[in-house]
Amino acid sequence: MLTARVEDYLEAIFSEEVRGRTATVTMLAEQLKVTKGTVVAAVRRLSEDGFLSHERYGSPALTESGRERALLMYRRHEHLSFLFSGVLGFEHNAAETAACTLEHALDAEMEGRLMALTEFLSDGMRRNLPWAEELRAALSEPARLPRPLSMLDVGGTGSVVRVTAEGSLRKRLLELGLLPGTPVVLVRSAPLGDPVEVSVRGGNLSLRRSEAATVWICQAACDGERASCCRLRDS
Repeated sequence: MLTARVEDYLEAIFSEEVRGRTATVTMLAEQLKVTKGTVVAAVRRLSEDGFLSHERYGSPALTESGRERALLMYRRHEHLSFLFSGVLGFEHNAAETAACTLEHALDAEMEGRLMALTEFLSDGMRRNLPWAEELRAALSEPARLPRPLSMLDVGGTGSVVRVTAEGSLRKRLLELGLLPGTPVVLVRSAPLGDPVEVSVRGGNLSLRRSEAATVWICQAACDGERASCCRLRDS
């Protein structure tokens, strides 16, 4: 079982290799923010474990087993970096930091699904497909993310996304008209915050705050074509 730090060494050496450069102790120390002595000790251990070949005073080189492991980490990093930067729009350094952290936690199945997702998203964005434009719009406005109805300010509007209550309460809320896609307005709140009055389908409902907390709404404008976050449905 390789530690995350050991995998970082292999990935750093591989990254230099695929760019046509040779990894050096100095470069590894700077990139991984450790001392040269730490790099020398790590390289020695990796050589003993068969992941590197390294002659005294020479540059470390990946063995086939080391290269296979490094390729795995490099590929995961690239896909995670794209997801955080190219899709979610995070600044490059923040995306790289997140990718470096998460790449070590993935297993083969997670990696496969991540690759399929990033390829799908990348293709849609490259072709400017309608759903990709909606995704960009949704990501640019985090405030449009769903939240419980109980967290709306008085006068706040939105559209029902889902109901997370279970059993008889869920059935009653749905029967009251709080169905996905339904516009709602929080009309007033009692002095102590309970109950709250909600306008739904032209009528007013009185809900306990604990009940309103199970109704999730999207605060984006939902007249006409609904915003992308309002397209979610109950599962």
